[in-house]
Amino acid sequence: MQTTDYKGYEAVFGKEDRGKTVLIPWFTDFLSPMIPAIASLAGYTFVNCPKTSKKSADVGLMYGNNEVCYPATLVLGDLIAEIQTGRYPLDQLAVAITQTGGQCRATNYIAHIKNGLKNAGYGQIPVIAIAFGGVHNNRQPGFRLPLRKIFHAALNGLLFGDAMGTLLNASVVRERNKGDSKQVFDAYLYRAEQLIRAKQAKQLPNLLEEAVDDFNRIEVIEDRTYERIGLLGEIFVKYNSYGQAHLTQWLQDQGVEVVLPSMGSFFMQMFVNARVNARNGLEHTGWIKRAGLAGLCRYFDSKMIRFDRIMQCSRYYTAREDIAAIARDAEQVIDLSHQFGEGWLIAGEVAQFVKKGIYRVVCVQPFGCIANHVVAKGIERRLKREHPGLSLLFLDIDGGMAAVNLQNRLKFLLTD
Repeated sequence: MQTTDYKGYEAVFGKEDRGKTVLIPWFTDFLSPMIPAIASLAGYTFVNCPKTSKKSADVGLMYGNNEVCYPATLVLGDLIAEIQTGRYPLDQLAVAITQTGGQCRATNYIAHIKNGLKNAGYGQIPVIAIAFGGVHNNRQPGFRLPLRKIFHAALNGLLFGDAMGTLLNASVVRERNKGDSKQVFDAYLYRAEQLIRAKQAKQLPNLLEEAVDDFNRIEVIEDRTYERIGLLGEIFVKYNSYGQAHLTQWLQDQGVEVVLPSMGSFFMQMFVNARVNARNGLEHTGWIKRAGLAGLCRYFDSKMIRFDRIMQCSRYYTAREDIAAIARDAEQVIDLSHQFGEGWLIAGEVAQFVKKGIYRVVCVQPFGCIANHVVAKGIERRLKREHPGLSLLFLDIDGGMAAVNLQNRLKFLLTD
């Protein structure tokens, strides 16, 4: 019997590859348009794949392992489907994906994508892991993130996009002329992209002021009330329209305002996690690191406060809580050492919804995301005990789930 030695993924992103086009999967409408502009500041040519679609799901299942979580399938399908179009010379192409580290399956996206590319016959394409910190199990000597060049643009872009998503969701369900809100949203996302490419990301707060004014001018239907539903859960299916089976769109078509948590909180939780892990002996943090993290946390919070003050001029504004308050609320339900998936943040976000008078909450999770299943569903009873009157619906989403099944369950929630 003839055997051959196993060879891993041999394509490596080297220094000679820095001029290649780098394909990235579509994430969410309020951030993805700005990502290539931010990457251009670092000297890279990033190109978004088209928005996630059924083709993404079909192609991802064809070349990947169908037992991984649903977002991993969609991300792989986004990349391979775009490569198959033939728009890009293969010898001038690379792909990239964010890597979170920790217990999340996103740490293993790299291996999944490499395996899928080899199955599709594209094993010569380098795969890049994008991470703020150490990269796990991926050689990429030609890629590094010059944080000094992109940090302020990335942070301003995140907070601007976060705010634009909030404005759109509040406005679109109330607009008298269908399409007005999306038109304003698209125009300002385009202007934000141009500012970032021109190295003027510091102007994004001023641009947000203009956007708030324009959203306030949209003609709305005044003589009706709007049910508000909170939507939280795993980050991809929460913010990616196809990944969540277009549930946000369906609810809005029913006249429901969908309220999502700030994406800024997702990134801010790392400061709480670092403190908790140090207290539990899981991380060693000297006084220099502690001081650095504290200073960075204050800086992040000051930026969020600045954008929040601008949002106060919106006719649909609701007050925000800082990450420390969210953590205190979460700690009434679950220990903060539970950091798998979205971890304790789910409990804190439920509390934030209740404080805003939102008692109907949907938690979306991809089938196969064990971390979110264990943490989120495991605290349901405690959440309802802590917040009397809370109606909490868990929806598991994958490629085989019929949209009508999800919608029927949402109808029961709306009539509860």
